[in-house]
Amino acid sequence: MFQKCTEAQFARDVPRARIYANECAEIRKIARIVLSSQLALERVILRLQTIEQFGEVLTQIAPVIDVVEEMKDKVSGLIPEVANELDQVNSMLRDMSMEAGEVESEAIDVEAANEEAKKIMMESMAIAEEKMKENFPDIKDLSISRMRVLPISEGGEELKNIDLEELVLEYIKSNNGYLSISKCASILGVSPRKVKETVEKLRSHGKIIVE
Repeated sequence: MFQKCTEAQFARDVPRARIYANECAEIRKIARIVLSSQLALERVILRLQTIEQFGEVLTQIAPVIDVVEEMKDKVSGLIPEVANELDQVNSMLRDMSMEAGEVESEAIDVEAANEEAKKIMMESMAIAEEKMKENFPDIKDLSISRMRVLPISEGGEELKNIDLEELVLEYIKSNNGYLSISKCASILGVSPRKVKETVEKLRSHGKIIVE
């Protein structure tokens, strides 16, 4: 996707470059959330192993519950199935904490537990950001707000006058056949009504099938 964006910019095809840049940004956002969640859960596993070895249930499990809860909230919109599993894990952890509280008299320092959870999250996000820099190209210069509209002819015709049907079709292809009217309209700088009209034209021309 990044390569396609670069090629579109090189060809001065700014509308297509905008589409690819937005998709790259979405992929990067999702990857960051998933990676930071993975790293945080790895630390959760280490905590649970500590509990298993030393039996420090009350002092170790509170930050674990907070971390799992935050991870569930982060991935719920991306991977609902994983969020449901994390919710079940948290329920089991809370049950474990309540059972341990019945036999252990030591009080839990809630504030300290929350701080420890925040520390785990911050460490995970920092490591995830470093890994993102290693594995994903920097696309900050490709954001729509930074992109300049270039002329496509010496006569002063601008790229905004390029055939909208072709641009909408390219957007649909880049999203594996799915279309968000509002998002497509925002990217291309046209009204949602215009996008709907273009989709209808594409359908009538036999270029797409609307399910």
